[in-house]
Order: sequence, then structure tokens, then C-alpha cells
Amino acid sequence: MEEFLAKHRVFTREELAAALRQRGSSSPATVSSHLARWQRQGRIFKVKQGLYWRVDSGHPPHAQAPDYLVLAAKMAPDATLAYHTALEAHGYAQSVFERFTFATWTKTLPLRFQGREFLPVRPRAALRRARKEHAWIERMDRSGEEISVTSLERTVVDVFDRPDLSGGTEEVWRSCASVPALDVQEVESYLRVLKERTLAAKVAFFLERRAEELAVPRTLLNRLRALRPRVPVYVDRHEKGRLISRWNLIVPEHWLPPDEGTEP
Repeated sequence: MEEFLAKHRVFTREELAAALRQRGSSSPATVSSHLARWQRQGRIFKVKQGLYWRVDSGHPPHAQAPDYLVLAAKMAPDATLAYHTALEAHGYAQSVFERFTFATWTKTLPLRFQGREFLPVRPRAALRRARKEHAWIERMDRSGEEISVTSLERTVVDVFDRPDLSGGTEEVWRSCASVPALDVQEVESYLRVLKERTLAAKVAFFLERRAEELAVPRTLLNRLRALRPRVPVYVDRHEKGRLISRWNLIVPEHWLPPDEGTEP
């Protein structure tokens, strides 16, 4: 158990129980005994029910900080880093936030810890209808822990879908513009599951702008064009925009070069 504690800066009760079962002990009382002893010794801090953080001796908990992305990824049994937090995990976020977002199908409540907000978001219902609840999710090593994060392709689509969870439209554009490569076929597959016309147009506009760098086939853009809204829609009604008629999209001006005018 000392080895377990040394290896896990952040862990759940279930992870400790699984480690004990591997050693032939399946008693919940044994799990509780270890947790209670470590808490008395000041070696772990309870973040919330069933979630613990190991603290180093000689420093109070408030003077230390866990890896908040790992913490977010353990907030629910199926927690998956998503939206701006997924951009951070993949290394493409342009800004650092104190809000960490994770997708979960459970009824996990939001939590504030050390001045940070941990926000659960339910995935799109279309994923469940298509029986793809666990699609476009990958495992990633982070601070020695294996965590779940939405794939880069799903992340790019998700942040265009919910800029309110991703730092706003400017942060979304700047972050996605830094992505060097995408499997655009996976992007299209995800969009077809979600069946959101405005979202399809937003992502298609982005892919068109970066068609050369991302090797986006013209045929794929043509297929996405068939999914665009039937009438012009705003990306954000609170921002001044310009009409891109081929996508029926009124995009924020910061998504366009300053010398590009409104389309007829």
C-alpha cells in the first residue's frame, strides 16, 4: 500500500480497492482503514467523497497543488476531459483557465477546489442514440496517471459547438488554428452523428480556411456543405459578423482577415 500511495498523487477509493483486491483483500473495511490512517497522518487530503489527493510532508495542503487535469479526469467514474480542458490536455489551448470541464453521463455535481471550478457536462444525446457513448475518446498519460480525454477530432468539433465552455469564439479559433493535423474523416463522422447544421457549417468553414495545411479534400467540404443551415445564422449574436454565403454563416470578424469583405 505504501507503493500504491507513492505512485498515485490523485486516486479514487475504487482504485485503492482494486489494488487491495490484487493482493487478496476485498474487504471495504480494509479500504476504509487505509484511508482513515493516511488522513490521520496528514498524508492524503479528501477532495470529495471517494476522491483523494496525496500531499507531501512538510507543506500544508493549501501550499501544494495537484495536477488539476488529472483531478478533473477522476471526478466521475466515466469522466473524460472535454472542451477547453481537452484542448489543454492535447497541448493546443492558447489560454490557461481555472475552470476544468469533463464529460460524464453520471449526475456528478460541480465542485470548487483550491479556487478552481470542476464542471461536469453531459455529452450530446445524439451519441447515446447512436450507441456511441464511448466513441472519440482516447487514453492519455498525464503525470504518471492514465486519464480519458476526447480525441483531438472530437475536441475541435466540441469547442466550435460550445464556445461558452471553451473560452469564447476567439479562443476557439486561435486554439484550433494551432492544431497541425487532423483526421478529417473522423471529424466528418462525428458531425454526422451529431446532426447539427450550424455546427457542421462552423467546422466546415474552419476546415476550408485550413484546407491546405490539414489536407482537407474538396469532396469532404462539398459533403459538409449539404449539411449547412438553410438560412443564414450567426455564430454568435453578441458579436459583429460577416456573412459567408456558401456556408449560410455569419462569422465573427476575428475569424477573417481584416481585408476580407462581406460576401454578396
